[in-house]
Amino acid sequence: MNAQALAEKLNKLGFTPTALSEPSKRVDGMIVFTKGVHVQVPLHGDEPNVVLESDDGDLEFYDAQRNIEDLITDLKAALQSEQAMSTR
Repeated sequence: MNAQALAEKLNKLGFTPTALSEPSKRVDGMIVFTKGVHVQVPLHGDEPNVVLESDDGDLEFYDAQRNIEDLITDLKAALQSEQAMSTR
């Protein structure tokens, strides 16, 4: 999967990435949106997933999504969860 192409799609849908890395021969790529939210871009396959990192470093992995609408739903949920964590 191409991280740049997915980042461009998400940007057009109102989610502006701050950084990205393409998958390499050994690791998945990622599209970073905030300090605690990124989309993991798989090395193999075409089902990216949203990852939410808490302040203490715990990671919450959302289900891998083939459908862009489902990925956006997960991305919105992760961003809202991150926002809720920061207001505590």
